Amino acid sequence: MPFRSIVAEPKQLARLADAFDTAWIGVNSVHTVGTQSQKRARARLAEIILELWRDDPDQPLGAHAIERFLASEEPPQT
Repeated sequence: MPFRSIVAEPKQLARLADAFDTAWIGVNSVHTVGTQSQKRARARLAEIILELWRDDPDQPLGAHAIERFLASEEPPQT
């Protein structure tokens, strides 16, 4: 779980974890993340979710994280 070091109420931690799971599935439904870059992509997605949560904990974290992740995605190396 990418949020082990976060200090928050159990409900908020569960919400962050749910948002991460939702966003990860959403990201992979649009663009499958290869096994070699999964660790980096998961860390980036977790950072995005934390940033969104800190800005406004009540916003739809998963949906906004997917948008931000895909918008900031690096183009494939050719």
